[in-house]
Amino acid sequence: MILTGTGVSGGSACAPLYVLPSRGSHSAPVSVRALVPGTWGERLTESIEAARAELAAVVADVTARLGPEEAGIFKAHELLLDDDEWRGEIERLVAGGIAAPAAVRQVSDAVAAELRELDDDYLRERAADVLDVAQRVLRHLGVDSTTPLPTAADGEVVLAALELMPSDTLGLDPAVVRAIVTERGTRTSHAAILARQLGIPAVVSVSGLLAAVEPAVRQGVLCAVDADAGTCELDPDPGTAERHRTARNVVEVCDDPVRTADGVDVAVYGNAASAEEVAAAVSYGADGIGLFRTELLLSGTMRVLDEEGQVAAYTAAAVAAGGRPVVFRTFDVGGDKPVDGLSVPHEDNPFLGLRGVRLCLDRKDVFATQLRALARVARDHSNVHVMVPMVSGLEELDAVDALLGELAADHRLSVGAMVEVPSVAVLAREFAARCDFLSVGTNDLTAYLLAADRNNPNLGSLYNDLHPAVIRVISAVLDAGREAGVKVSVCGELAGDPHALPLLVGLGLRAFSAAPPIVPRLKQLIREIDSRQAARLAERVLRASRVEEVAHLLATWPFEEASHAAAPARPPASRTGGGDRR
Repeated sequence: MILTGTGVSGGSACAPLYVLPSRGSHSAPVSVRALVPGTWGERLTESIEAARAELAAVVADVTARLGPEEAGIFKAHELLLDDDEWRGEIERLVAGGIAAPAAVRQVSDAVAAELRELDDDYLRERAADVLDVAQRVLRHLGVDSTTPLPTAADGEVVLAALELMPSDTLGLDPAVVRAIVTERGTRTSHAAILARQLGIPAVVSVSGLLAAVEPAVRQGVLCAVDADAGTCELDPDPGTAERHRTARNVVEVCDDPVRTADGVDVAVYGNAASAEEVAAAVSYGADGIGLFRTELLLSGTMRVLDEEGQVAAYTAAAVAAGGRPVVFRTFDVGGDKPVDGLSVPHEDNPFLGLRGVRLCLDRKDVFATQLRALARVARDHSNVHVMVPMVSGLEELDAVDALLGELAADHRLSVGAMVEVPSVAVLAREFAARCDFLSVGTNDLTAYLLAADRNNPNLGSLYNDLHPAVIRVISAVLDAGREAGVKVSVCGELAGDPHALPLLVGLGLRAFSAAPPIVPRLKQLIREIDSRQAARLAERVLRASRVEEVAHLLATWPFEEASHAAAPARPPASRTGGGDRR
């Protein structure tokens, strides 16, 4: 039996089914009335604060493992704890005598049901986030509503579920869970975003999934998942099963430099924030590190490291790369990233305020220490490159160059700029002539171009990194880089999206930087793309003026003149972001 849905994280796999019980099916019953009137209010407050502390730890862990973009998913969960529509209504019910667990369940289920009735995909998918937060608070109230996730003792499995919450997805072991299939969900769900970052193939919106798999589980049959095609096949024939199992294994060991089907070299770099993560990226086959987030070195101590501490950290990262390039982004602090020693006065709009290079130039003592440490490491390691974030004008590069001239006049550092602020994109030719390389940070660039906060639930449908304006700006920056002979890379969620890969290759992008688990999949797909066919796709997309036109072109590529065998994964009708800005 073949079931069809929407592929949201590419790849193939074949393993026995493991069905995740639906939320609440294994939970202890909850009393509707409080047994001791007046005691639930205090317990509710304590449980919410315990959930808040737990989420802060999750944010730190996800930031280190996957990056700040994915950590933003759980930062949004922290904000929900103070949301009046959710917490306020729960507190009102508890004040009226309802037991706190029952109130949490009642309000959360009602809010989730309202969200699921909305037309907007982004808002509809926030229902799972509400239930995720409720599950966390209920656990601290003594009601265990967590779901039993598969472990190594279960062997390799294909996980089937009604839907996955973000916390469930984060807890999955990719070595155990070889693929995910769910009855609910869209590409915009946070569970889908996390599955992509973890490198787990996933198919969502599979109608009738649970009814179909229940007898299959009893029989112990295999499930073959093709997330590129958006299908899962129950009890596949031996040839199909082996093909899907082998395809998965091939992705895992793809560690050589790659070319497109017509012989164009494309580099795939990994993102990292420590020497250990650099080594992990290399083990996934990354051609280097396109984004080393130096500010995350501060996250454990929440203070700026001294020069010797930074030299040690940067040296370890450069060595772990084994000669591959490492692009160290200077401290990208400010906005939502406070650090002791780099404090920022209260700002009404911190994301348009003192952050990135603006803050570093304001605190030249701290910035000078970092640049001096990087220059020292670069003297002994030729693979060290420095990238400046949140640049908005050439004047800021002048200031950085002047500081470098004072600190490292005897050594020429390779210095590039991030293209995040629209003014840099407008002046792309001037920046390309000035910099050693450019890197397009699509998350911030999209937010600033469209004036849409990706974390604002009221604007979820507006934030779209495949908006025609965003694509045209990326194309202009790539053109400027080609004219100047300067390498341009793309980082941000768009760089790790297999569905956007043919378009970006067609635009002329030859360097991607993504979460390490995605690197093997990107390399595999690059081999299958003919850059000339991709260029024809890009030509049509650049003529589009609406988001739905871009979505249609990507969904119908390859066109008639292209070989079907070269087709990468096909996207659904729309695509929006989720998580943190950077």
